Amino acid sequence: MNVHDILQNPDEHVRFAAYLDKLGHVADANELDLVSRVLTDPDQTMAQSAVLRHLDRRAAGLYPGPAYEGWAQAMTQATIDHRFLAQRLREAERQAKPAR
Repeated sequence: MNVHDILQNPDEHVRFAAYLDKLGHVADANELDLVSRVLTDPDQTMAQSAVLRHLDRRAAGLYPGPAYEGWAQAMTQATIDHRFLAQRLREAERQAKPAR
């Protein structure tokens, strides 16, 4: 099932689950495009919730590794029009850094 097919399903719960599945299996090279496409869903609350869960999972898996910084910058660009998601990325980074 591709993202276009997911968008055709009228049930937001089904779309949410399908988005999470796609996001959980996306190749790194396709992640930015997929996040952007999910955020085109007309149900913005559901779409942003799916992306938020994905961002939290990926941040936890990447931080503090060398790939985190580039990934966070790319995701910030993908979510720039979605203030809550961009803010969450900043919060996740602050929370992940050890206190000094």
